Amino acid sequence: MKEIIKTVMITAMAVACIFVFAVSGCGRQTSPAETPVNEEKTEQAATEAASQEVVGIANPWRDSTEEECRQAVANGFSAPEGATNVKWRIMDTDNEYWKLVEMDFDLDGMSFTARQQPTGDEKQDISGMYYDWTVEDEVTLANWAGGNMKATCKRYVGENEWADVCLWYDVETGDSYSLGTTAKDLEGFDIQAVAEAIYDPNKQVGANAPEESGELMTHERYVDIDGCDTFTQIVDKLPAGYGYANVTFGGTDALLVTDYTYDNLDGNIATIEAEVFTYTQSGTPQYAGFIEAGGTAYPLAIKDDKLYAGANHFMKVYTMSYGFPCLDDFVWVEYDTNGKGTYYYRSDLKDITEAGADAETGELKDDTLMNKLYGELFEGEIINFDVIK
Repeated sequence: MKEIIKTVMITAMAVACIFVFAVSGCGRQTSPAETPVNEEKTEQAATEAASQEVVGIANPWRDSTEEECRQAVANGFSAPEGATNVKWRIMDTDNEYWKLVEMDFDLDGMSFTARQQPTGDEKQDISGMYYDWTVEDEVTLANWAGGNMKATCKRYVGENEWADVCLWYDVETGDSYSLGTTAKDLEGFDIQAVAEAIYDPNKQVGANAPEESGELMTHERYVDIDGCDTFTQIVDKLPAGYGYANVTFGGTDALLVTDYTYDNLDGNIATIEAEVFTYTQSGTPQYAGFIEAGGTAYPLAIKDDKLYAGANHFMKVYTMSYGFPCLDDFVWVEYDTNGKGTYYYRSDLKDITEAGADAETGELKDDTLMNKLYGELFEGEIINFDVIK
């Protein structure tokens, strides 16, 4: 049955790709996940569709590795403990930013397919499972997004087959996720538990960063952009004392907003923390993240299309990925009881071994890279904020 469902997934996504290629030629940028869903399809119709040969359409999937999938879409899940027959695949599209990654695995005698794809500002069903769902339930995943991830679980109950799917969407990264399985009987099975089991904390943006870096610190939003269609409208809503700056880094236009500014005595009104707003694919503003440095000696700055944020014990260099700030370089130091420092490195986008870091621990040999990044920060242009009067 897994092979039947897999064939249906492949067929559906292949047709989706053709649809994407057609509309993209007309100037409309569309995610390949925009597959038309036919809710009238039943188990029998799905089986019949799977048995039909698709003439002239090549298999859009290619075998991959977990590392390549992580690099392709900042993949956020891994095989759960006890999983076997783990396989990774990628669906390439004409838009390199809309790749779809897939992980197949067996667990406790059942077969599962997990998927992830950047879908911009919209949640999409990327599962490729087309059933006339019998029941649907809204749940909250216990670990994704700090335990605040809303998800939809659906079940199809057929005469000879049951199917379960769990769908969720990460508003911070703009990624849609799905986890699906089929079996003769799923009575008593909880797909939510498996969706929580594939969560990999080490793959999340900001993972493995020390608390002093600010990367794991909780940030309470202080700007409400509801009803805003432009950056200008966001600025118009800011109260007195707030600062804002229009910047470009990672090739993306962004609006930075902060409730704290200071005169750095060098002709700039600077800040060490700011909320980041970018435009979605559809052209509306979105909250993209929060960037924080570690003290007024390290104001946010831009150099060579990258944004720098530093402190006494860390240096972070940001670029943009899918409209969201990501760590291009991150170096920090941890001291032992004798005051000896050990330096570590990570990146959301690059192989850490390219920076000379140990592949497993991220440890660097010395402080050379950190000092290099400090130099780039101080050579950069301090971001100057306009303050609302």
